[in-house]
Formats: sequence, C-alpha cells, structure tokens
Amino acid sequence: MKYILFPFKLIYKIYFLLYFVLTLVLFYPLFKFFLSKKERFPAAFKIIRVYARVWLYGSGIYLRVKGKENILRDQPFLICSNHTSFLDPAPLYAIFDQHFVFTGKKEIEKWPLFHIFYTSGMNILVDRHNRLGALKSFKAMMDVVKEGHPLVILPEGTIPTHAPKLGEFKSGAVSIAIQMGIPILPVTQTTNWKRLQRASLFKGNACPGVAEVVIHPPISTEGYIKKDADALQEKLKAIINQPLQEKYGV
Repeated sequence: MKYILFPFKLIYKIYFLLYFVLTLVLFYPLFKFFLSKKERFPAAFKIIRVYARVWLYGSGIYLRVKGKENILRDQPFLICSNHTSFLDPAPLYAIFDQHFVFTGKKEIEKWPLFHIFYTSGMNILVDRHNRLGALKSFKAMMDVVKEGHPLVILPEGTIPTHAPKLGEFKSGAVSIAIQMGIPILPVTQTTNWKRLQRASLFKGNACPGVAEVVIHPPISTEGYIKKDADALQEKLKAIINQPLQEKYGV
C-alpha cells in the first residue's frame, strides 16, 4: 500500500512546499512593514492569523477544535503544545485571537524569509546552547508576561523523530509559569504528524485532511514553588499525552 500512496504523498509535499513559499512571498511585503516597529506588532499578529488560515486551507487542511471553551481571555498565560510537525504554529495562530508571543529555537534565524517572524523582535528566539543567550530569552519571556500577553512554548523544543510519541520536555515552560504565577493552557495537536511528518521529501506522511486540536482546561500554578517544577512538568506532559494515548496508544 505504501508504494501505491508514495507518488501521491510526493506530489502533495511538492505542492505544499511551493504553496507555502508562494504565499509567504506574497504576504512578505505586509510582514516587512508591520514587523518593522513594535507598535505595529498587534496588526502584524492579525495578518499572521489570516496568513495561517490561507496556508492551512490552501493546503487542504481543516481545523477541528475541541475544548475551545477552555481558552483564557484578557490575561497572560502560557500555551504549551506538543510538537509533531512544521504545521504546528499555524493552527495556534488560527485558533487564538489574543495577541500572543511565540518562542522558537535560535536556528530559525537562518531560515530564508520565515526568520522575519522572530528576528523582527515580535517573537522570541531561544539559544539552548548558550547560557547567557538562554537567560536573555528567559528575561524577554518574563517581559512579555508583564505586558499582559500570552506566551507560546513547545516544551519539546523540536519535533521528535518518533512523533506522535512525545519527546523529552524542557523545564523552561513550567519554570517561567511558576515564577510569573500564570496558568498553563495545555494543547494537544493529534493529527498534524499525519498531515506533514518530519522527514525527507521521499519519506514520511503527507496528505490533506483534518488538523485536530484539543485544548485542555488550564492548570493553575497558584501555590507552586521552584521545587515543584518537576511534578508540574510531569502533570503537564500527562495531560498533553492523554489524547495521543487514547488515539494511538503511545
């Protein structure tokens, strides 16, 4: 069966790549203008939300959201999602309408065109291999929370090769939530790895379809202190993993 599906997956991957590049180029002048000054970031966020929908729907990917009533409003909080595909940011932008700030790995600054979302200063790059750089990023995250914005952190830090099975969670997410006293909103993206799996052009899953997103009830960090970080992280991981366990047994 996989040999029969191979040409269709290959064609879809090529289409997806070309469509992504084309739409990014078309939107780029708007991004360049609205990301050039901090006071324009809220408008840039709205444009990115439109772009995310264009990117998804034009690729034949449609959202199915469970638990939308759990989304917090008009306050800073931490959005923590699993990371299974390069698609993962797009559903979050399409779903959440409150201006949030995304965190990403420092390597993104080398990606052509796409780097503008981070190097402009709207979102935060994290250098996990440089202690001073990591501390600087941590301070930037705290500043975002103080400004009243939600913060998005993908605790795995990268797409695990064995997705949808969760990778190791980094401690930064729960640490900042405890330190700033903000709730954590766990999110599980269950099918993005089927839509576009991390793999070479000739390997991995790739097909249009549904991007299912589960938004869990928020976790309060009230009463937690630094020494509770490991327990809170395990709790967060278990909640995010539950839909994956039910769906795939991972």
